[in-house]
Amino acid sequence: MKKLNKFIFQLILITSIFIIGCEKDKTPTDCGCDSKIVFTIEDTKELTGTIFFKKQLDPNDNFYNNKFWIGYTDPNCSTCTHSLIVCNEDLLAEFNDLRTLSIDTSVKIKFAGHIRETCEKIFHPSNSTYNIITLTKIEKQ
Repeated sequence: MKKLNKFIFQLILITSIFIIGCEKDKTPTDCGCDSKIVFTIEDTKELTGTIFFKKQLDPNDNFYNNKFWIGYTDPNCSTCTHSLIVCNEDLLAEFNDLRTLSIDTSVKIKFAGHIRETCEKIFHPSNSTYNIITLTKIEKQ
C-alpha cells in the first residue's frame, strides 16, 4: 500500500509539473503582432492610404519583406508618412494579386486598426514612422 501511495504521489507530481511547464505564457511582448496596442485608428476616422506587397529586391533589405504594407500621409502633416506592416493578412484575400504584380502596384484603400511597435527597428527621418497594424476594417476605394 505504501508503494502504491508513493507511485500515485509521484505520478500526480510529474503530471502537475508537465501541465504547469507547458502552460503558454500570456504576457504580451513589447513588439510585434501580439504586443500591446500603441494607438488605434478608429473606423470613424475614415483614413485612406494605399496597400502594396513588399518583396525583397535588394539583398541587403531584410525589413519585413514578403508582407502587405499600408502607406498613408498624415492629414494634418503633408510631409509625415506612415508605413504599416499588416499582421492579419487573412483579411486581404481580395488583394492577393498584389503578391505577383510589380512592386510599384498599389491599391487605394480606406482602413482602420490597432497599431503596434515593430520588432525590427529602422533609421528614418522624424517625419516617417514604421509600425505594425492589426486591421479591423479595410475596403477598396
